Amino acid sequence: MKVLMIDKYYFIKGGAERYYFELSKVLQAFGHEVIPFSMQHEENFPTQYADYFVPNIEFNGLSAAQKIRQMPEIIGRIMYSREAKEAVTRLIEATQPDIVHLHMIDHQLSPSILHAFRDAGIPVIQTCHQYKLVCPSYRLFIMHKNEVCERCISGDFYHAFAQKCLKDSRTGSAIVTAESYLHKWMKIYDHIDLLHVPSRFLGQKLVQGGFPQEKIWHNFYTINLDDYPFHPEFENYCLYFGRLSQEKGIETLLKAMQSQKAVKLLIAGEGPYRPRLEKMKAEMGLENVTFLGNKGGQELVNLVQKARFIVVPSEWYDNSPLVIYEAFSMGKPAIVSTMGGMPELVDDGENGFHFSAGRADELAEKIGTLWSDEEQIRKFSANARQKAVAEFSPDSHYQNIITIYEKLIENRK
Repeated sequence: MKVLMIDKYYFIKGGAERYYFELSKVLQAFGHEVIPFSMQHEENFPTQYADYFVPNIEFNGLSAAQKIRQMPEIIGRIMYSREAKEAVTRLIEATQPDIVHLHMIDHQLSPSILHAFRDAGIPVIQTCHQYKLVCPSYRLFIMHKNEVCERCISGDFYHAFAQKCLKDSRTGSAIVTAESYLHKWMKIYDHIDLLHVPSRFLGQKLVQGGFPQEKIWHNFYTINLDDYPFHPEFENYCLYFGRLSQEKGIETLLKAMQSQKAVKLLIAGEGPYRPRLEKMKAEMGLENVTFLGNKGGQELVNLVQKARFIVVPSEWYDNSPLVIYEAFSMGKPAIVSTMGGMPELVDDGENGFHFSAGRADELAEKIGTLWSDEEQIRKFSANARQKAVAEFSPDSHYQNIITIYEKLIENRK
């Protein structure tokens, strides 16, 4: 089977691309051909199909003069990129794929490419990594207000402009508002046969936004479990690892640690909120909290392996965070807030605990309970690894995804 795999980045920029490349490796391991389509970029991995990629375009880090000069190109690329449609059409003609699997396509590629697949009669599945189909700014969250927002789900996208949702910018918010209205008017997303959601929560939001329930298919992400070996033993600390930004709920975590002075917390990661968090730590006298800075690769794996458990205190609709997949593969329980898709990953009382987002008292109680019960930690550890093997492993993921591919292809015959 030939699978045309599409994401706007052809390097590891975030969780979407990690899944893109993990899925590609799984498919190739089972003998299928994966054909990439993306945007040209200096960080791209090498591929024989690079000449088909669309030219690079940057939206961030531009001066005011650069933004004015490039505005027609920026708007054209976001709204409907004929260049991307023509490029992918050439790739289709050259490779004759059986199915298209989309990931992140907005802005740098645009959904114009869906018309190329319609014209070629190729079935399309898209993995929804964020909430873009119902939220012009992707996240159902207003970053500059630190506020969960569902105003646009019903299709009233003008709220994105009114709230300056995109980077607190009136201009940027106006562009993505117009983009959402245009694509809704064109009914362009009707050309997607199936929407793959890694959390049922995301699927519910799409249904609320008017997408048919029968087009929603839930399946967790996959990771290579061999990269995150099971390690049931632990040392004397719990761990937060990830970006240090306001919506991640780390302030709530620090407040929880005030009443858990016997617990040692390590925080691995970088982000714009680190100075504020370190100031909070000093003001609270939290000698039991240590900021480690950015960690990655084997160093991060070793750090997670030796933790008693991890904490994911997000205060936005976290879709299906890969930190939980990785931790479970290594046998690390997780304490998570009840936001987004996290309660679907962590089974309360079996491989971790839930708490209400923003409730430092609840979080403190869960941390204290799990920290003090080593027998429960070991039980949760075994359950976490069991779930990872059963639901996140490449083999089980392949069986699920190939069944869907075959069904979509058969339906087009």
